[in-house]
Amino acid sequence: MKKTLLFLIAFAFACTTAKPPAPPPPKPKPLLGENGFALSQIDRSVSPCDDFYQYAVGGWRKANPLPAIYSRYGRFEEVAERNRQTLRDILEKSAADTAAESGSGTQKIGAFWYACMNESGIEQQGLGPIREDLDRINAIDSRASLVSELHRQQQKGVAPVFRFSAQNDIKSSKNIIATVSQAGLGLPDREYYLRDDEKFKTTRREYVAHLTKMFELAGVAWRKAPSNAERVMALETELARASMARVDQRKPENTYHITAVSELQSIAPQFQWPSFFTALGLGDLRSLNVAQPEYIREANRLLDEMPLETWKAYLRWNVLDAAAPQLSSAFVNQDFAFRQTVLSGTKENAPRWQRCVRAADANIGEVLGQEYVKRAFTPEAKEKMNALIDNLVAALREDIPRLTWMGPETKETAMAKLEAFRRRIGYPDTWIDYATLDVGRDSYPAKVAAARAFNLRRAASRVGKPDDPNEWGNFTPSTVNASYNSTRNNITFPAGILQPPFYDPNADDAYNYGGMGRVIGHEMTHGFDDQGAKFDPEGNLRNWWTEKDLDNFHARAECIIKQYGAWKVDENLNLNGELVTGEAIADLGGLTLALHAYHKSLETNPRVTLDGFSPEQRFFLGFAQVGRQNMAAEEARRRALTDPHAPGPARVNLTVSNMPEFQDAWNCAAGAKMVRPEGERCRIW
Repeated sequence: MKKTLLFLIAFAFACTTAKPPAPPPPKPKPLLGENGFALSQIDRSVSPCDDFYQYAVGGWRKANPLPAIYSRYGRFEEVAERNRQTLRDILEKSAADTAAESGSGTQKIGAFWYACMNESGIEQQGLGPIREDLDRINAIDSRASLVSELHRQQQKGVAPVFRFSAQNDIKSSKNIIATVSQAGLGLPDREYYLRDDEKFKTTRREYVAHLTKMFELAGVAWRKAPSNAERVMALETELARASMARVDQRKPENTYHITAVSELQSIAPQFQWPSFFTALGLGDLRSLNVAQPEYIREANRLLDEMPLETWKAYLRWNVLDAAAPQLSSAFVNQDFAFRQTVLSGTKENAPRWQRCVRAADANIGEVLGQEYVKRAFTPEAKEKMNALIDNLVAALREDIPRLTWMGPETKETAMAKLEAFRRRIGYPDTWIDYATLDVGRDSYPAKVAAARAFNLRRAASRVGKPDDPNEWGNFTPSTVNASYNSTRNNITFPAGILQPPFYDPNADDAYNYGGMGRVIGHEMTHGFDDQGAKFDPEGNLRNWWTEKDLDNFHARAECIIKQYGAWKVDENLNLNGELVTGEAIADLGGLTLALHAYHKSLETNPRVTLDGFSPEQRFFLGFAQVGRQNMAAEEARRRALTDPHAPGPARVNLTVSNMPEFQDAWNCAAGAKMVRPEGERCRIW
């Protein structure tokens, strides 16, 4: 009895003195404001019905002038900056871990970081890392030795004249085939060589001056440097004339030409294709896709007819241009002065650490990404993202049957394609094996060259094999972007974009649906834009439309082309409506789907007014504030010729002006600038 009493006393004492359970951690506040968006971004001097972009983000644009190290700055860049801080911490700690096992991920990324940040060592090396390449080019004395060097540079990941890649066969999407496509231009696009506008003539003169300075830095005698530059410009201009325009490349059937290797050799014998493929380990290759046959024919003629000295100057330039960002400061500064300042309007180069973070992510991104996702992405975030995608899929599942312009037969296949959608969230299930890539702490340019060669060999090794759904291409886990892949019929959302304020689980649902919900809807709609609509549920290029439905679709796409083609970039340059069609369709369709999905969520959630804004108003603010940006005039011109995405003001205002839901949300009167007459509105999905 006594023992029992003592036990009860002890038990009671333990119960009364035990620590109470720790309270749950406080719920983190949304990044931008209590309800997910910052009221300070709004410019209330403008009516949302007159210029919604300025209304939604004008306050932010005024308070955030373009930083000197950027040619464009907005939400994507903001999130990327925060991601880079995380990556920097990983890289610095890895570099400090000198006991890391040789060949381990920690050792590789630490060594890469050390080599890149070792500025004194890079300065001492000077031109050394590419001296052997330049000496070999200088020694070229025949067409045969010229072609051998062209092959060698291709194997090192440099792409003079053409580019080799591995891709899904667009008519047999589960198979990987080799592709040869046009490449080799030093300016951003063929239009930079061919346009007569004074601004482009000036850019061409500055390009020749840049070439001259780079040749001088490489030790080409000052009397020969200008003639080398003129030779390069002349050759690249001819390549530009032969190049297929970007708009034409958007039609997948234009860049699909399965060709026997023997036929390719007869089309362009100077290139010695069998030798090239054998060097890549593809000696048994029988056929491949030649994306632009006419370009290859013309390049072959130039390879045969252009003086040997012209081709030697061109190869020197390709080696210099590829290595310049990794070489000593004289090369880095000259490369920046033209590539970033002249072409894009950037005032100052980014700090060394930022450039090294970007380089590590670009070259060994999946090694670095494994550590990134441990810090920046959780299973809970993936679960919430899946739920949001489910809601958008449900919205499109309801939308397709209601379309009045599409018949039952086409709708049936559209629904099948939607149900076949695959999703990739955060990071690959299986990581790239970098075991054969040696990363030491010695030469930074050599490390980048080795990574390029590794990636090319890896691409070649995939040819002739079944597609690997784990292949993420250029998307590393920290990438602030998303995509739709037609041949895989999948949508991809790296961990890098699934960060506040793109998606903030603690913010208001309306704002999240307008922001991240629209991003999801945008990528889904790419499956049905002017390119994606040509691919069936299995990812094969096949027409699954009735003739009438296809005509209806093209008419609706033409509406988009005309609207965007009327948008002025500057006094002599409009947007190319045909270039941005797919992204514009995806913006309009994605925002429409996201709004539908949000309205579905209101069936089980109350409607509330926050900060004086209705749910629909917060939804549209979420959309606009994702697209906020400031951009240099030079960058705006470059993107108008090369980027299938319209600039932020066009993407926001042209999209909402087509939506009667926007007019209702903001009580805009008929005739307001953001309200199009019913007969002029574009609507597809």
